[in-house]
Amino acid sequence: MAAVPEASARTQQPAAGAGRATAGRVRREPRQARSRARVAQILAAADAILSVEGFEALTVRRIAQEAAVPVGSIYQFFPDKAAVVDALAHGYIGEFDAAIAALVASAQAEEPDGWSDPVGRLVEEFADLYRSRPGYVALWSGRHLSPELARADEANNLAIAQGVRRILVARGILRDGAELERNAQVAVRVADALLQFAFAAAPGGDEAVLGELKVLLRLYLADLAAR
Repeated sequence: MAAVPEASARTQQPAAGAGRATAGRVRREPRQARSRARVAQILAAADAILSVEGFEALTVRRIAQEAAVPVGSIYQFFPDKAAVVDALAHGYIGEFDAAIAALVASAQAEEPDGWSDPVGRLVEEFADLYRSRPGYVALWSGRHLSPELARADEANNLAIAQGVRRILVARGILRDGAELERNAQVAVRVADALLQFAFAAAPGGDEAVLGELKVLLRLYLADLAAR
């Protein structure tokens, strides 16, 4: 993972999942505002380390250093580094869930111009999410996923596929049905693999690979429409 500009966890934007109850394995759920702020600070530090230095640099001691908190403060909430990663990853997944929900709402609102190229819009929306979360890219490109996180990732892909199906139906591009549900899953899995490839090749996503992804998906959509 190529480096991005250095940023302190005390000054950067909150990390994914910060400021709300953490998902995954926690030792103590933060209840008070001060505790929630401390957890947000810890997760922001972990996100910063992933973004700049990659997964191998992520240790409890390094997180504490970046967050400017005692190591014991981390262990108050998380039993180990894996629990910090789980909480951070659940936040990333939540952002992808929110993104597809917003796109479905947009498609159903019958915007006149925003959906003239559904493939281009969907690919760019998710590419922008990858660009804004280099920590996500560092975590998923190495597939540093616990079994629980792998299940959450699979559920997220299914939710995105359901969203794509609803968008295509809402825009009158394809008819709904079991076949479309399967086709949407195929498209999402292809997109997921090539997005991973594009962002492994370049920090901002290899534009040539993203372009090829759009070509593949447009051809697939045209074929489905012709059927």
